[in-house]
Amino acid sequence: MRTKWKGFVFVLLVLLALVYAGGSYYFSSVLIASPTQSLADGKAYMIELLGETNLPPPEEVSIPAGDVTLAGDYYDNPLDGRCAVLLLHGYSGTRYGAMQYAPLYWDRGCDLLAYDARGHGASTPAYHTFGYYEKLDGQAAFNWLVDRAGLQPSQVGVTGVSYGAATALQMAPLIPNAAFVLADSSYQDMYTITAYQAVQMFGSWVKLFVPGAIFFAQQRADFKVDEVSPLTAVTQTTIPILLVHAKADAYTAATHSEAIFAQSNPATTRLEITDWGAGHGGSITVDYDAFAQLVDTFLTELVPGFGLSSGR
Repeated sequence: MRTKWKGFVFVLLVLLALVYAGGSYYFSSVLIASPTQSLADGKAYMIELLGETNLPPPEEVSIPAGDVTLAGDYYDNPLDGRCAVLLLHGYSGTRYGAMQYAPLYWDRGCDLLAYDARGHGASTPAYHTFGYYEKLDGQAAFNWLVDRAGLQPSQVGVTGVSYGAATALQMAPLIPNAAFVLADSSYQDMYTITAYQAVQMFGSWVKLFVPGAIFFAQQRADFKVDEVSPLTAVTQTTIPILLVHAKADAYTAATHSEAIFAQSNPATTRLEITDWGAGHGGSITVDYDAFAQLVDTFLTELVPGFGLSSGR
């Protein structure tokens, strides 16, 4: 009888282990291999969001970045303000997902580069590592932009939203002479946002699978979740940083940017929590003029002489 009972317990444990492994593998796919937006949908979203702009048709470019090639759009500004800005979109989006920030810099005479993150849009298919490899891609794109625009690194800034904001912050130690980083609605680290979003998407029961999902994600994409941390990156840079976060953001709470700010250099970092009723990454679209004023004030104070005057 005892032998049968032990056999039953063994089989049950094996089945539970298989269920846990299967569930963890599935959730790891949600984490690093979720479907992404098509370029057509991304462009349609940009047109709906921005309407007509004064941007010229871009030059489509390909940027080598280690094991991937990044596909993007380069906008050569005829005003020649001797400045440029790299624009980074959010998770599952495309190069068009950061174009709402373009007007901030176009009137200053800045060239612009927006590209699809690895595993997004027309860039090389790849797992999503939330900044672990993306920061290296961003560094390659930044260097490409410096050369293409014929500028010094100190004349080139980086602006990102959400996933792109977290990538921009993690890039900062790799581009020590950059003009600035504007990070809108960043997460503080991958584990914190993963654990939170898992519960939001599937319910509190999924907490059990988070460690397993993290394990499989790391093995499959060959990266370390503990090293995906804007919170840590900001302690390793003195680049001027503007952190913006909507107070009403329910997707990534404003406490993430507050935590990042607490670890940043107070002499070169500014935090703006907007109370305009905006959702995640939406401050600029809810009140563009107020958002632009935040950016103008930041640049005037910490990056004087960046490009031409804003023209507003």
